[in-house]
Amino acid sequence: MPLTPQQPETDGTQWQLVDEGWGRKVVDFATLAEPSQCREYVALHHQLAVDKDERLLDLACGAGLALELASLRGARCAGIDASPRLIKVARDRLPGADIRVGDMQALPWEDASFEVVTSFRGIWGTTPQALDEAHRVLAPGGRLGFTVWGHIKASPGAWALSPFRLAAEPKVANQAAMVALGRPGVGEDLLARHGFVDVERVSIPFAWEFPDPETYARALASTGPAYEAIQAVGEEEFLRAAEAVAAERVRDGLPLRASIDVIAYLARKPLAPVETTTTWTAPLEASGFIGAATDTPAARAMYDEDLEDLGYVMNCVRLWAHLPAVNEGLFDLMGHSAKLAGLSVRERGILITAMAATMHDSSCSLAWGAKLADVSDPGLAAGVLAGHDTGLSESEQALARWARKVTADPTVTAEDDVEALRRAGYDDTRIVAVTAFIALRQAFAVVNDALGLPPDRELRAHAPAEVRDVVTYGRPVAD
Repeated sequence: MPLTPQQPETDGTQWQLVDEGWGRKVVDFATLAEPSQCREYVALHHQLAVDKDERLLDLACGAGLALELASLRGARCAGIDASPRLIKVARDRLPGADIRVGDMQALPWEDASFEVVTSFRGIWGTTPQALDEAHRVLAPGGRLGFTVWGHIKASPGAWALSPFRLAAEPKVANQAAMVALGRPGVGEDLLARHGFVDVERVSIPFAWEFPDPETYARALASTGPAYEAIQAVGEEEFLRAAEAVAAERVRDGLPLRASIDVIAYLARKPLAPVETTTTWTAPLEASGFIGAATDTPAARAMYDEDLEDLGYVMNCVRLWAHLPAVNEGLFDLMGHSAKLAGLSVRERGILITAMAATMHDSSCSLAWGAKLADVSDPGLAAGVLAGHDTGLSESEQALARWARKVTADPTVTAEDDVEALRRAGYDDTRIVAVTAFIALRQAFAVVNDALGLPPDRELRAHAPAEVRDVVTYGRPVAD
């Protein structure tokens, strides 16, 4: 299925619900959205050297355009998808192919039925059983190739996916978890653990092109992730938001173009059975009182993200990788609270540094002291850490005072404290959101400190001297 699909649950029947998202506008999808993905289909077939008379199975085959292109190379094609309406189009495009409605995690074909198995953004870290099934139906020596989203944030066409974020928070979080498979090392490890060898990661060309914002919005609305967003905000609002974001990218005499990073994993089923293994070796020692988590794909995905973004793995990530879902949920709640409170990066910096200094948390003090210094100046950041709010506006001073009181002892806050926030322009909903943000960030810091987590050396090295001079409290920097 060519975009991030609505994922099946594990009860064996929920995969059938995919048709609600992907099948409702099947003609729009097949004619407006899918044709732009031909580059991706052709590139993967080329990488796999799909040849005449080879038996090829496409998992989450959608409307079947990839199968039609594989057939032009002479392959004998089969496909499976959870959406009956997409399958109807696929069969119309390729009448002689063995195309079925079903669950890719319980394939209806015999062992060793195919020389090639493909999938175009249909296999995710949340559907590992699909790899077991792909391995089973491949003949010994058979090839597997599947694509996933790569580094979306760094892609010039990332704007084209932004309307999907109108979905409810849990749906957006699920989308983020699914695309984690594109991070370096994650897919390689997953394939190795499912018995594949000769694993390779390659870049795949991908670009959406549309004549105008209206066509782009209509095409996007035909996809599963769009359906999740439409459920949250309604179709009219989704189309309006999509057209607005595309209108900013209109070019005279040129189509709208969204180039997005897509990568492919290529692998082979061995000729003889091999012991499954992992390609990951985590050079991470324990931080604090708890050893670094290394034994799950989710933990390794967290490490990969830090390595990609920072060049090292933070101590707190080594700890929270034991509970990646809890970590993700906690930060989702923090982000949602900050959004509802309307907090800028500077305001979040003020709240967190005031909170961290009050509870003597050195890690957050160094990390957010440096961030606050970046968006203001080092002297102001050091002042908030020291409890001196010179340089802050009246509303910012109210935030800092509230953060310190909530952190030190929430039972001593008074109506006057809340009234100060109201005078600063915060209504009651935003005050609740600000308080929730402080409490959630404090919970994160409490877990770190209680389990002996030291601040990273890099945090202290990157903090300005004014901030380092103030942060003489809490746990010392790691050796």
